[in-house]
Amino acid sequence: MSNVGSSDSVSSKVLSFIDQTNQNIFLTGKAGTGKTTLLKKIKEQSKKKMAVVAPTGVAAMNAKGTTINSFFQLPPGSFFPGDISLENLQSGILSIQSMVSEMSYSREKLNLFTELELLVIDEVSMVRSDLLDVIDALLRSVRKNNDPFGGVQLLLIGDLYQLPPVTKREDWVFLSRAYASPYFFDALVIRRNPLLQIELTTVFRQTEPEFIGILNDIRNNRISEDSLSLLNKRYDPSFSSTDELNPIIITSHNAEANTINREKLAELPGMEYTFEGTVNGEFRELNLQAEQTLKLKEGAQVMFIKNDTGDNRKFYNGKIGRVKSIKNNEIYISFPQEENLLLEKSSWQSFEYKTDPEDAIVQQQVGEFSQYPVKLAWAVTIHKSQGLTFDHAIIDAGKSFVAGQVYVALSRVRTLNGLILKSKINTESLRSNTEVINYMNPVKEQELDSMLVEAQEKFILQLVLDHFSLTQAVGGLETVVSNPEVVKANIPEFKSLLSQLAKSAADLLVLSERFRAQVRQLHKQSGFKDQQALQARIESALAYFVKELNMQLINPLNKNIRIKPKNKLQQQLQHLLQQYRQIIENRIALMHIGAGLLKESISVSDYTSWIEQHKLKAKAKADSSSGQQQAVTMQLF
Repeated sequence: MSNVGSSDSVSSKVLSFIDQTNQNIFLTGKAGTGKTTLLKKIKEQSKKKMAVVAPTGVAAMNAKGTTINSFFQLPPGSFFPGDISLENLQSGILSIQSMVSEMSYSREKLNLFTELELLVIDEVSMVRSDLLDVIDALLRSVRKNNDPFGGVQLLLIGDLYQLPPVTKREDWVFLSRAYASPYFFDALVIRRNPLLQIELTTVFRQTEPEFIGILNDIRNNRISEDSLSLLNKRYDPSFSSTDELNPIIITSHNAEANTINREKLAELPGMEYTFEGTVNGEFRELNLQAEQTLKLKEGAQVMFIKNDTGDNRKFYNGKIGRVKSIKNNEIYISFPQEENLLLEKSSWQSFEYKTDPEDAIVQQQVGEFSQYPVKLAWAVTIHKSQGLTFDHAIIDAGKSFVAGQVYVALSRVRTLNGLILKSKINTESLRSNTEVINYMNPVKEQELDSMLVEAQEKFILQLVLDHFSLTQAVGGLETVVSNPEVVKANIPEFKSLLSQLAKSAADLLVLSERFRAQVRQLHKQSGFKDQQALQARIESALAYFVKELNMQLINPLNKNIRIKPKNKLQQQLQHLLQQYRQIIENRIALMHIGAGLLKESISVSDYTSWIEQHKLKAKAKADSSSGQQQAVTMQLF
């Protein structure tokens, strides 16, 4: 996997896993291996209903998504799993169980979660284990589905050798009772349901074999004396900037970067100009990309914070230049050995995810922020440098760098000669966390084909068994029970009917889940080699559930629906029962459809086309009044 062709091959396999399976994936790779590019391709090409979230505002904007807390409407703080009384919780830590039971979402948000098929979490190295367990618990609860993450496929993207999760020391003392580490892979849901690890290995940012080798050694905690000696040849404590070479300083703390930038700007002679950004609509994440109030002087060193989108691209995210002149609101930027550039304003958008009338998930722009796409660039923090590429940078690894940060800083630079070290690097500052090294076990590229086939089979079986899910039978009744008219009416015989229906629906739901687990176990033993045995079990279940749904739900409903209503209230109640009966009838129709999906044998070569065909049909069949559904409905009366 050391060439571009191989990288393309892995990328195409990832796309296949996304669209043709429900396999949860951790997509990783060194800095500069094209993770962001692949995410963009997935967003453009995947047919699944997806949302992209990230742990921080900066990461969310880079991924053109939204933050995890915003998407799930989570309060700030940490979360504790398991049964624990609220009075025993430490301040600032919430019980996952209590929070999920008390969480209230709008109908629109509930519909979004129900329709969601793929959840992408970018920069997952910064996501804490407890946060992933919260997401799992919320999706299971909202979607009434006890599969991991409520049956939503997860794509986690990030590099665990880069920035780690941020956890308050006092919180971790408490959370460590439940979690082995703060990293996402120690979430309880992930430990019980391991992820498929896929690694992109072709490095695009660096091309020097020696430098790539050093970065690889740092990641693996095994840097040799020769590599360390070669790296420390870039040590130059007396380096001073010139007009031709004034590298950006990469620091570990925001306050330090801001201080350096303010002091350098103040040292420049001449007038200070202020440029205010403009906001339209809703934009929560101000100052995360461009400054709302940008202060510049002629001679200021600036960094572009966006790629040029024009045909003749003159700048990229991370390119360094100087303010040549500011006159009549025109800002010119100069670069060594290049033409001066007239700076124009850019815009950043904020998004929310919603469902449209056809239940497709759409990313809706809710706000826009306009500002010049530069910021002062004598210094930048490691967090703000993620995703950027520099030709030259000054790194002082002696200033409070923690595990992973030295690697992030070094990997921002294209070449070894582009590095200037203000302090020598020792093996202690290069140490990666052992939890990360122990966890990482990406599959070999040649294993992906057979794993894809296995995951496709599971997905095909899931598409079949989804027709036998009775969660809607329970959920539909809850809608009737919570209807304001029903609550207000307080009619004893009607309450008794609903109680009887609720017990029957709940019992049938347990049986349907047991049946689906049995079929999965049958498949686990012999796959599709014994497709006839699977089909026989499915047809047997069809006969049983159709009979029981009629006897336990349809017949009691019909008895009440056929009684002539005496008043407007009874008419409204009967209308609710008719709506619920339609839900049960639709489910019976879907069971008939599902029972026919595996009648004909499917060969491995047909898996991809079968999945594409039946994924498209599934939604249409669920909502249509097909001839088969009409036939089933006729049988019920």
